[in-house]
Amino acid sequence: MDIDPALLMPSSEASEHYHWVMKSQIATALKKYLRKPLEQEGAIPTEPPVINQISCKSPEIHMFKLMDESDNSAEGIGQVMEAIQIQSGLTPEEFFSRLQPMDADLGTCQNLKSLWDIRYPSDEPHNSLNNLVMQLGCSHTLWNIAQTIFTKHLGNSSNEDDLGAWRTLSSLGIAPEKVIQKKDFTAMIQHMEKVHESTLVLCLW
Repeated sequence: MDIDPALLMPSSEASEHYHWVMKSQIATALKKYLRKPLEQEGAIPTEPPVINQISCKSPEIHMFKLMDESDNSAEGIGQVMEAIQIQSGLTPEEFFSRLQPMDADLGTCQNLKSLWDIRYPSDEPHNSLNNLVMQLGCSHTLWNIAQTIFTKHLGNSSNEDDLGAWRTLSSLGIAPEKVIQKKDFTAMIQHMEKVHESTLVLCLW
């Protein structure tokens, strides 16, 4: 397979959008903390252009009935799959012969993997469950990406010579040990925004 390096590079539209995003962030920091333009006409907008806007058209979604199953275990995953198969109106052969991508959290993915291990090897599709593909939900994916990036830049607060992002947060009255918490994704993103805003203000000062 030939790999085209151009596929790994941003498109001209993406580069243009990134350009306006950076300008809008700089303009926001400037207007919020330092100076406000005398005239708004012609000023750099603080909102970047919309990209991939979600359609307002109502999607066609079939709602399944509530399932009272123990879905916190491998056995419960099997019960949920069986309930979905029954509600879909397909026979087990039809249902388990089709690829079934499903959103899930990390715990559900681990439970399904445990169920795979129990039923392996199996020549019957409805026993092996090999047609099921659990994909982490958007929130979990964003959390892992954000945590990795922020942890890399946070630095070591126990080292006074370390110039990581913890110094900025500490000067804002935020304890470094409370910055990254598994149970509070929103707070971590807010801390990242504060570091970013502080950096922009320092550069503009």
